[in-house]
Amino acid sequence: MLFLHSFSAMANLGIDSVRFGVHSDKTRMVIDLSEPSEFRSFMLPAIDDKPYRIVIDLPNFNINTANIVKPKTGDVLEVRSGNLTPEISRLVVDLKNPSYILNAFQLPSGAGKPDRLVIDFKTTSINNFKETHKKVFGNLNEKNIPKTLTAVPKATDSVKTIKPQIKPSKNVATTKTPLYKPLIVIDAGHGGKDSGAVGANKTYEKHITLAAAKELKKTLEATGKYRVSLTRSSDKFIKLRNRVNYGRSKEGDLFVSLHADSINNPKVRGASIYTLSNKASDAQTARLAARENRVDLIAGVDLSHEDKEVSDILIDLAMRDTMNQSKFFANIVVKNMKERGITMLNRPHRYAGFAVLKAPDIPSVLIEMGFMSNRNEVRMLSSDNYRRKIALSVTESVDAYFTKVRKNENQ
Repeated sequence: MLFLHSFSAMANLGIDSVRFGVHSDKTRMVIDLSEPSEFRSFMLPAIDDKPYRIVIDLPNFNINTANIVKPKTGDVLEVRSGNLTPEISRLVVDLKNPSYILNAFQLPSGAGKPDRLVIDFKTTSINNFKETHKKVFGNLNEKNIPKTLTAVPKATDSVKTIKPQIKPSKNVATTKTPLYKPLIVIDAGHGGKDSGAVGANKTYEKHITLAAAKELKKTLEATGKYRVSLTRSSDKFIKLRNRVNYGRSKEGDLFVSLHADSINNPKVRGASIYTLSNKASDAQTARLAARENRVDLIAGVDLSHEDKEVSDILIDLAMRDTMNQSKFFANIVVKNMKERGITMLNRPHRYAGFAVLKAPDIPSVLIEMGFMSNRNEVRMLSSDNYRRKIALSVTESVDAYFTKVRKNENQ
């Protein structure tokens, strides 16, 4: 989200190259830009499996990944990029060791050289990192966001930008790196002491959902296009909040929760797809922001340093964009299930405030595969063949979703 007239969402900034120079007293990163630009840079600590990171936020940019030259020596592990909001993109440098930013400044074009953003950083101790990492460099300021610029694209067009896989320069000796594979997080509903619905034939929902999750994992991985992670792979109880936290900690690109409902009318049957409702989203956003103290809610930004109004805008924007992505994917799932002959409820795409749908930054759907209270449907859900039909429908939907993502990314 940039707010100067030169930073409209229609005009992408270009990053032509990223290179590093390792010196005795520092490492210098130089980013070649297509034009002068506001920026924001800061450090993020190592958390769980995430390394120490330098973050650089810029107006929505296109990056030439072929011209990213990592140093052969030094602390730089990887360089990644992705969208923070529809108007701001993020460059992330993964580091082996704690570091701090010495300085960050821009150099104007001239003498055959482009506009450049220069960031000098240095390895430090963990204690010094704790004292210095909250310092923010640059003049990118969300406080100038006009609310008229916070509109999100229509649900049919709004899909998440895939985090691109950085391609090392030919000048750097390295092994061949495959294209980025999106991570699909599959959540088998219920488990352990929570059996879920009990079927007409005394079958537990928790066993149906786990079997379906494993089948979907197998089907997705068979395409060779995706990484897949299960919130649970055995009969164990997981709190709803922890399921969401798991997906976020893994930096999932899609979150699919599998369930099988039960109601008082045993004649009702059919699958349905749920996405988060606006009302539930707004209420949960407030609680989530308060509970997490506004830290690291959106792609690693510490919102505790921002005014409440600015934080609310950022969280609301991320949530609404994620909800649109979720709706887009849900509609594809409905279409593919119908085409494969899976019985659907009337109005199969529905909205609710399910806790597992409330990740602010991961498109999420909850699939009710059928009704455990319907004897015929629970019999089908207990069948390997029927669960495979569901898995194929979802896999085809994931393919269609990411085809759209890549098309949007290349436009």
